[in-house]
Amino acid sequence: MRSEGFWERLDETLQPPAPIPPGDSWSAAPDLLLYLVEQIRSRRPSLIIEVGSGTSTLWLATAMRTFGIPGRVVSLEHDLDYHAQNAREVERLGLGDIAQVRLAPLEQHTIQGETWSWYAEAAWRDLSGCGLLFVDGPPGWTAPLARCPAVPLLAGTLTPGAVVVLDDYDRDEEQAVAARWSQQHPTWTLERLTHRKGTAALHLPGAEPS
Repeated sequence: MRSEGFWERLDETLQPPAPIPPGDSWSAAPDLLLYLVEQIRSRRPSLIIEVGSGTSTLWLATAMRTFGIPGRVVSLEHDLDYHAQNAREVERLGLGDIAQVRLAPLEQHTIQGETWSWYAEAAWRDLSGCGLLFVDGPPGWTAPLARCPAVPLLAGTLTPGAVVVLDDYDRDEEQAVAARWSQQHPTWTLERLTHRKGTAALHLPGAEPS
């Protein structure tokens, strides 16, 4: 199916109150967005954590509203301009009661003796009960294996049966990141999805959140 068809399905399924822009080349592709929407519909997570904000923030929050899920989307964003832009879009669509874009500058974290540049702890340390973790940042140019800290630092927020979704799995670095996560959590199941830019979904054992 061409991209236009995926966008049409998103619009038909969610019927946003105002047009949602398709985003730029960094944004999540529409086939991945449809997968995320279906995960939201079936899992009904009370909390979605999104690592790296964008138009996906708007679609995730719109899905929560459309399906009547009493939850929220918290998106972490290190770039000041992107933070301001996406926060404005959240308000334009009337999603401020569901979605929050948190400014989270990159800072140094030490994980098992390795030092990483990742989102400021102050932006996420209060979070818990996450049923869907969507990892689409930081950008690869910020550091080697830039997205790797997401699971070591946020695993404690995840509920039994949660899912971790990693974008850009067609890239070697993201494959290495997912491999590390699988080694760290051998009971998790890794699923590779043939989306336009590649997607990895890691499923945690246990009952899915209701």
